[in-house]
Amino acid sequence: MSLPLAGKVALITGASKGIGAAAVLELAKQGAKVVINYSSDTAPAEELVARLGAENAIAVKADAGSVKEIERLVQTTIGKFGKIDIVVANAGILPMRDLESTTEEDFDRTVGLNVKGPYFLVQVGLLRSLNLLLPFP
Repeated sequence: MSLPLAGKVALITGASKGIGAAAVLELAKQGAKVVINYSSDTAPAEELVARLGAENAIAVKADAGSVKEIERLVQTTIGKFGKIDIVVANAGILPMRDLESTTEEDFDRTVGLNVKGPYFLVQVGLLRSLNLLLPFP
């Protein structure tokens, strides 16, 4: 019996721990090749790759709130697996600050990762997968 996601490629941000890692494992269990995006701690991401096998998974360090880093993440994904079928925009932050102590930097980082990042990840990933954007430089 064929797995429901066989032949599909899933890119998951914030994927090395917690809910992101659980999504990676479930998507792989259903047959998808997975891209494990992480921001800082390499070890958990590499452990997931080792568990799933290098033919089924890659780990990519990238800031999911930066368009430049998102483009590199998408380029790496397409370079390894040829396409992107599924995007799970799991990376996110919630600074524990009250109204008075929230800085502009806190606000910009939060909106960048939680709003701008997923938007441009889907834009760049979809358009690159459909060959609607110019090739990567």
